[in-house]
Amino acid sequence: MNTKIAEAVNCILKSRHLIALTGAGISTLSGIPDFRSPNSGLWNRFDSSKIFDINYFYRHPEKFYEFAREFIFSFTNCQPNIAHNLLAVLQKKNILKRLITQNIDMLHQKAGNTDVYELHGSSRLNICVNCGQNYAMEDISRKLMSQDVPLCDKCGAVIKPDITFFGELLHEDVIKGAISEAEQADWCIVMGTSLVVYPAASIPEIVVESGGKLILVNRERTRLDSYAEFHFLMELDKFAEEVFEFLQEKSIV
Repeated sequence: MNTKIAEAVNCILKSRHLIALTGAGISTLSGIPDFRSPNSGLWNRFDSSKIFDINYFYRHPEKFYEFAREFIFSFTNCQPNIAHNLLAVLQKKNILKRLITQNIDMLHQKAGNTDVYELHGSSRLNICVNCGQNYAMEDISRKLMSQDVPLCDKCGAVIKPDITFFGELLHEDVIKGAISEAEQADWCIVMGTSLVVYPAASIPEIVVESGGKLILVNRERTRLDSYAEFHFLMELDKFAEEVFEFLQEKSIV
């Protein structure tokens, strides 16, 4: 086993308040394209700079829902992978105290994580932009079978998923909660995020500023690599496999 990974896991097991921050890289193993991947066929057909722009949504909701049919509403067919499962096991064992994610795919909850801070929201809840009527994801999926754009049953206005678009503020209670967790953390695992989108990228910064330490696991380098106590430039599934192997040897899982 990789001795550095074993050393990092030992630190995790001794942690007082371990948190995790995940990004799109953790879900590529489940078949969900990375938002910033230039090789994704999805982003060859949809302009990623516009599709999550709130002003563009209001002007062209049909464009967003053309994309959403293939991307967001296909999440129900995706399954958590070994990296998701690792974080779920760590929380079940009360080793991981809080999970914070930039992802909108709800795969962490499907894996078994609870009380997840979804920084960018999700499509679990959908809201009429006019009257505020709430709709479940299943309601929107049903509407999209007969409508190009889902419309509110009460007032006929467009329904928007409870996802934070570019140009919108994050939910105040979620970002405040995530910052509080970062301030308390003595260790933070960062997995599958490029750390370029704020305020999510500030979470590990706050951990370090508050005296905590970082474990970074990514396929590519980030600007915070030099601040990490442990930095693993590797595939997330390989990292998770080694961690599971170590935990099994210690009879923890």
